[in-house]
Amino acid sequence: MEDVNAGDVAYKEYPRDKTPPLNILHLPLDILYIIFAHLNEERLYIKYCVAREDTDTKTIQNARLVCSLFNRLASPLLCPVVTVELNQTSLNLVDEISRSPLIASGVRTIHVGLLYRPKGVAESLQFFKNWRGGDIDALLIQCGNRAFESRGDLYDEEKVTLYTKAVADCGAIISAWDKYSVSPADGAPIDAESLRYQEILLQGYEEYLQKQEEQYRLITDGSFVNTLASAMARMGNCAYVHFHDRITFNDSYTPPKDPALISTDPSELLRFLAAPVDWREIEEMDDSTALTPARILSELPIAIHKAGAAVSAITLHCFPTTNNYPMICPDPRGPNKFSWPDLRAACQHLAEFDLQWEDQPLRYRHLLYKEQVPIDNYLYAMLSGQAMEIVNMSFENFVVNDGDKNEIKGLYHIGTVLAAINWPRIKELRLSYVSFHQREIEAFFRGLDGAGMEFVSIHDVELLSGSWAGALDILREKVAGRCLDGKCEVMFDEFAGGGFGKRGSQKWKRCAWGEESGGDEDGETSIFDLADSYVSGVGSDNPLSGLMVL
Repeated sequence: MEDVNAGDVAYKEYPRDKTPPLNILHLPLDILYIIFAHLNEERLYIKYCVAREDTDTKTIQNARLVCSLFNRLASPLLCPVVTVELNQTSLNLVDEISRSPLIASGVRTIHVGLLYRPKGVAESLQFFKNWRGGDIDALLIQCGNRAFESRGDLYDEEKVTLYTKAVADCGAIISAWDKYSVSPADGAPIDAESLRYQEILLQGYEEYLQKQEEQYRLITDGSFVNTLASAMARMGNCAYVHFHDRITFNDSYTPPKDPALISTDPSELLRFLAAPVDWREIEEMDDSTALTPARILSELPIAIHKAGAAVSAITLHCFPTTNNYPMICPDPRGPNKFSWPDLRAACQHLAEFDLQWEDQPLRYRHLLYKEQVPIDNYLYAMLSGQAMEIVNMSFENFVVNDGDKNEIKGLYHIGTVLAAINWPRIKELRLSYVSFHQREIEAFFRGLDGAGMEFVSIHDVELLSGSWAGALDILREKVAGRCLDGKCEVMFDEFAGGGFGKRGSQKWKRCAWGEESGGDEDGETSIFDLADSYVSGVGSDNPLSGLMVL
């Protein structure tokens, strides 16, 4: 059917007579493909999820109804991006999409939303009440601030009234919940409003409990990763997986733009009570709170590989930050009995890896050895394939900052991982907030093949021992020729140790990361600019050669 002539289809749709009508169906098939391509844009399925205009979606839907040929051409454009959430309804929908061959053939990206309802909250109504009560208190403050702002220069009486009432409503909700007791009633009278808020609390808790049990089951029995992996195996062109724990326009729970709605609309309050939360909030609850969905970060790539599919790009926008690091390890005792070799095998065809997430926590110490081992093992498995072309990793969330984010007191030691890496096809490398020993960074640079290198951006990197001089020499040999030919760009900034001195003691770059970063009144070039120039082949002298390293 894919090779059928468009003209033949036209005659099937409109029976041949002495003077057959000429219309769009008589165009050659390759021309029709070009026309339909305008209904889709590459940005919709590459990288992050971008909302498609409703009119574009409606056009594609209508085109599918015109005739069999239009259906075949338009259907692959219908769902270039599919978002699956951690619930059975969402999983069933993705499975259904995968069983429609025409629609499934057009899926390019799977966004895996891992917002979660922690089990510890579900096990105690008292905990649930106190936890959500804190959220209502935060909304009270937010509404109070908006009421205050509405009384300012641009006085808005309607908003003042709305937010003042919302403050009172939030206070009434907190008061009603404070009156609630799991013990038998003491006979004290309760007003109708408080009773209504208590009923919403109980209803919200029951709904939260049911949804939490569903999420926990989907993860622990392996059905989430197995079903999704099987669906992806039927989506022959889906090669990009994006993990995130953020509420997006696709998620079943989207907070109202106006915080007053939580207090004024009972349905919004109920939806709010049963909503999942991001990983950072879960980890901040208690050290014993399990970040169960972190298992999916290793289990899904393995399950996809075992289902016969191949993923070429993975983005992680969620990751354990303060505890729960063992959760990312494949579990040989789980229902699928996955292992580290399974994860390494699953990543051998990976061409792009992106690791970066927001909400940097306060971190007062370096990771303990037992904490870092599972992270290193996971990173090595993900990065071990020799098909890697694009790597973007920022470890800012592991910076030891001690409460002052402007003064970094320690970086993530990634040297043991990258020293064992060999990337013969690497094109783009972005790396930040990490540390190495001299032998480690030299081994890492030796494992890069500069023949196809197009961009190298390294900043906030510290050498824990030895000198940077040898590493700069090695990288220069790899990329200088391409840089001089205009085929590669190198950007260094905020190096420390190994001849660069203490972080913050160096003169600033003339231009860092696209904007002026300070500059020197005396016009002296910074050591970072000199390093850029040397590695790029412009400068002839290694700025670190001959320097005494203490």
